[in-house]
Amino acid sequence: MDASICYNDPVSRGYCHVPSPPSPHVQSYLNEKSQQRLIESNRSEYGRLYDLLTFAGPEQLAAANAERKELLNWLDQRARFGYAGTKVDCNGLSPGCRRCGDGDWSCLFVNGRCNGRCFYCPTAQDDDGPPVTNGLAFTSPEEYAAYVAALGFSGVSISGGEPLLTPDLALAYLNAVRKRCGDHVHLWLYTNGTMLTADLCGRLRDAGLNEIRFDLGAVRYHLKKLRLAVGCIKTVTVEIPAVPEDEELLKRKMVEMAEAGVNHLNLHQMRLTPHNFGPLTERGYTFLHGEKITVLDSELCALRTVRFGLEQGIPLPVNYCSFPYKRRFQHAAARRRAALAVCSSGETVTEPGYLRTFSATGVSYCEAALLQNPSYRYPFEKIVLETGRALYLERRPVAPELELSDAERTAVEAGRPPERVARFERIESGLVEYF
Repeated sequence: MDASICYNDPVSRGYCHVPSPPSPHVQSYLNEKSQQRLIESNRSEYGRLYDLLTFAGPEQLAAANAERKELLNWLDQRARFGYAGTKVDCNGLSPGCRRCGDGDWSCLFVNGRCNGRCFYCPTAQDDDGPPVTNGLAFTSPEEYAAYVAALGFSGVSISGGEPLLTPDLALAYLNAVRKRCGDHVHLWLYTNGTMLTADLCGRLRDAGLNEIRFDLGAVRYHLKKLRLAVGCIKTVTVEIPAVPEDEELLKRKMVEMAEAGVNHLNLHQMRLTPHNFGPLTERGYTFLHGEKITVLDSELCALRTVRFGLEQGIPLPVNYCSFPYKRRFQHAAARRRAALAVCSSGETVTEPGYLRTFSATGVSYCEAALLQNPSYRYPFEKIVLETGRALYLERRPVAPELELSDAERTAVEAGRPPERVARFERIESGLVEYF
């Protein structure tokens, strides 16, 4: 592969957990037509249920924007913005978060069932299927380990469902990856902690687990089971959505977490899905439009919590993992990894992970998709893992060939793409504007 690669410019874009330019923090890139398109997409997803949602009105939007601006300006002087301004504070990110941000992470959903009843859970947790990652099923731990090695991942997480409902299965996949990939790969596991015992904690450590992440929201922020992991697993992280009504409780618990030996606190932005529609609407949340519908007060709660930790000098790094970060960087990472595997001479992998090809008159963009079976609608290449299993990389055009002037082509090559191709060339910067 001798194609040029332009996706990883850490100084300007923040891929390698370094800050993006601090201003603007919020990208106002949506015109009225674009906003209306997203509103109609949100309406289409929920149908008649859409009319039951409460969206922010003009006065509430103005107040929320003013508060967010004040928070971001304060954080700009004391925190570290990274990943094109979609993640803060990037000081003290956990090792797993760094692997995720660098695009080197594979998440295996080892099962699809959970014993928790978290109101904010975005999925149904009733799947009895095999372990799966990015639509690829792996019934054999050795096959999954071969996949991790072949694609060059440096981070692997075991998730669910609740992976400790099937501890032997989770341990089998951890052991297989550690055996095949050695210490090169950082291994972590997500759990609500309810099934954790001291013995199981030791078995996870012996299988090579580097980091364990607890969803304390599932147990009303009690740390009893989490304490079993401190001193046993090297890195202990708490990862929860920012629940607005729990903000004061969370702030009190931050001190307790730090004293207990927790290394990191990750806060997510709550989003609406068909599965959690009932519980979220029953709580009277105010929603925001966007690529997906999100909870307005969840983001403000997260930013206030980051600020609180810094103001109080609590020795617990807090990371706000926004929905734009997940939507842009995690999707780009999956596209980019597949694109790099098929990139040929004359092609470039762009920052969002598209394959770019110049012609005499213009430019075309393709997306590479890694599949269990080809669709036969597009050209594909076959990858054979060391276990003998075949996977398929399919090239899919994402737009008709676009004509470019000489000046526009020069601008693309210089990293200053015209607006009509910008979404294929650059990851959008900043948090999403409220509307």
